[in-house]
Amino acid sequence: MMTPDQCRAHLTRLEISQQGFARLVGITPQHFRKMLRQVEPLEIPRAVALLLPLLTPAKVRRLVAELEAAEAP
Repeated sequence: MMTPDQCRAHLTRLEISQQGFARLVGITPQHFRKMLRQVEPLEIPRAVALLLPLLTPAKVRRLVAELEAAEAP
C-alpha cells in the first residue's frame, strides 16, 4: 500500500502537480487531495500505486501533451 508521502515523492520526481496528475488519471483534484491529506487520508488506489513508479518525467510530459491535444477544440 502506498502512503501519501510516497505518492507526493513520486509527484515531485515526475515534476507534476497534484492537480495535473489528478487530471491525467481522470479524478477530481479534490478527491486526489483527500488521498494525500495528513489526517485520515483516503486509500490510494492500487492502480495509482502501480503506475507512479513506472512513469518518468518525459512520459508524464508526453501524456499531458496528448491529453491537452485531445481536449483542444
